Amino acid sequence: MNSINVIAHRGASAYAPENTFPAFELAYKMESDAIETDVRCTRDNILVLIHDETVDRTTNGTGKVSELTIEEINNLDAGSWFSSEFAGIRIPTLGEFLVYFGDKLHLVLEIKERRAFAGTLNMVRVLNLLNNVTFTSFDIEIIKRIRQIEPKARVGLLTKEVDETLLRVLKTFRIEQVCPKAEFISLDIVNLIKKFRIDIRAWGVEDEDAMVRLLELGIYSMTVNFPDKLRELLSGYKMKSLSKKV
Repeated sequence: MNSINVIAHRGASAYAPENTFPAFELAYKMESDAIETDVRCTRDNILVLIHDETVDRTTNGTGKVSELTIEEINNLDAGSWFSSEFAGIRIPTLGEFLVYFGDKLHLVLEIKERRAFAGTLNMVRVLNLLNNVTFTSFDIEIIKRIRQIEPKARVGLLTKEVDETLLRVLKTFRIEQVCPKAEFISLDIVNLIKKFRIDIRAWGVEDEDAMVRLLELGIYSMTVNFPDKLRELLSGYKMKSLSKKV
């Protein structure tokens, strides 16, 4: 997973409405290594891609995702809040996303609730995409269950901060990636994670200054809203590395 560096957060969400096909397609055009998205479950047990517990912030509707049917979800406008250019864009289903992007680039599926994890894992397995998907969550119980059910799955734990106790737990359950929030990552934390031989991916990378700081700490795998900027910075670092060797 170390080569998966440029991870488009909810797609290229700085330029198009998050967790929608325009954002995903733009991330792909920007040569992202992976697309990250969020998975929730509707009232009638359809897996959809939306970050918040409610549809209020990113659509023209109101209410909890878990209390709405897929028909109600499909009738929402998920683009106008971002720009009139995206009026009428709807919330995608996980199935649509996996079928369209599953063979194009790596996919990072953040599972937002426990009732969504089994269906998500099953769909990935049925479509034979295990090697092309990383499952993540802030809920360690979700990640532990995925690891238990499917030993071949790639899994990562999202967290704000990291300490030795947490890393020992991850090692015990063979969770191979930890994803701390960028602002809490220091050189000491990086060295501690390396000591446990666990992959690291940063999230909450707000701007280019944050990206540069992380690169200087030796962290290349980041979830960002502007994958084009990270791609450009990484290219610059590779050129510097080559010039040093010469």
